[in-house]
Amino acid sequence: MNDVIQIFNEDSAAEDSTSAEFTMESVRSMVKQMNEIDDQIKDLRESKKEMVQDFIDEYNIPKKEVSVAIRMLKTDVDPETTVDIYSNIADLVE
Repeated sequence: MNDVIQIFNEDSAAEDSTSAEFTMESVRSMVKQMNEIDDQIKDLRESKKEMVQDFIDEYNIPKKEVSVAIRMLKTDVDPETTVDIYSNIADLVE
């Protein structure tokens, strides 16, 4: 029984004569590189999560405050606008 499932036809000619020749090895290489990048991203996300938790533990800061600060940084929130909005709705917040 053949364990290899052929998805692409290696013998097919490229329609664009300027492109590199297609081989299954090139596909394998690209998939391997993408998998390595995905693994690195996963490791970085875990490191980021640990760093935030260590910061929260070290400085005894509520996680919600750290999350809001990070969100403000990522969305480039104007602090003055945020204060103005909050001061106008503060009586609605319990």
